[in-house]
Amino acid sequence: MVSLLLSKRRTEQRYARLREIESMDVGTHYTRIWYLAMGTEFPWDYSLSGALGFYNSIAPRGIADILVRTGELTGNTRRRMEHHGAISLEIARRGCREPSGKAAVRQLNRIHHNAIKSISTHGHEFTITNEMYLFVLATSMLTQMRWVDRHGWRPLSEQERKAACLHFREQGKNMGMTGIPESYDEFVRLHDDYVDTHVHYSPEAEKLYRATQDVIIGPLVGWLPARLTTIGTRVARAVVPALLTPHLRRAFGVATPSPLLRAAVRLAIKARSAYVRRTPPRQHPIYPDPLPTTDFPQADYEWAQLGPSHSGSATPGCGIRPA
Repeated sequence: MVSLLLSKRRTEQRYARLREIESMDVGTHYTRIWYLAMGTEFPWDYSLSGALGFYNSIAPRGIADILVRTGELTGNTRRRMEHHGAISLEIARRGCREPSGKAAVRQLNRIHHNAIKSISTHGHEFTITNEMYLFVLATSMLTQMRWVDRHGWRPLSEQERKAACLHFREQGKNMGMTGIPESYDEFVRLHDDYVDTHVHYSPEAEKLYRATQDVIIGPLVGWLPARLTTIGTRVARAVVPALLTPHLRRAFGVATPSPLLRAAVRLAIKARSAYVRRTPPRQHPIYPDPLPTTDFPQADYEWAQLGPSHSGSATPGCGIRPA
């Protein structure tokens, strides 16, 4: 009897954050709901699936070609990933209505605009199309949500699903996108149709994957004690192909892992989720505010200082149309 009461109490505690989320007005607090799910309910899941979402975003041939030409992901990999992570986290945390979130979106727009300008010549004008922007927006949302629904300690609620759509729609509008999906199902259709049409093997996508493999290693080994980091990294590198979807393995030229390895990885993730389900809820978001980087260990940066050197100016502003 006592054990049943204790179990019931633990369950009530574990779902306390969800009850808080369910009590909020999703039309007003959608960014807060998105960040609570990301930072307190599923921080490990969102970090790992965020890395997978990044891989989705670089897999399409046209996007990969542009990214290889800019040279940032292949030549300044660590700096580029850290700076992009700080900008993206600020948008997730503040949304586009708070000044700091607006400034982060403005810098992201500036980086995209100046990157295209830097690689375009009089003979060839490169373009990030609205369709490309919409795909990256969709995959940034859906990859994380699909992961949590499949592997998290609980599935996302309808409230969390609505909040995510509202948050990403607002971000898309502030980045100048048009034709943004209005519902979760519309995001799914846009995303999956784009994958079917545009995600195939390309040397550019493979080059980006080889240069950025540590992106997904971090969430897998970051929680390990220092003495286990080396062996943990070796193990993580071996299991990464089992975390990639078939379309990502195809795009990056990665061999299909054995059924045994895939089954072992699924079992390990399932065991972790079962363990987390029985732990107390996290009281505060796991991510530092603001997020430090190697070159800004105190996180004392201005948003215009993040990104490539070509994007340190004050133009263009928030709301620029995709190039």
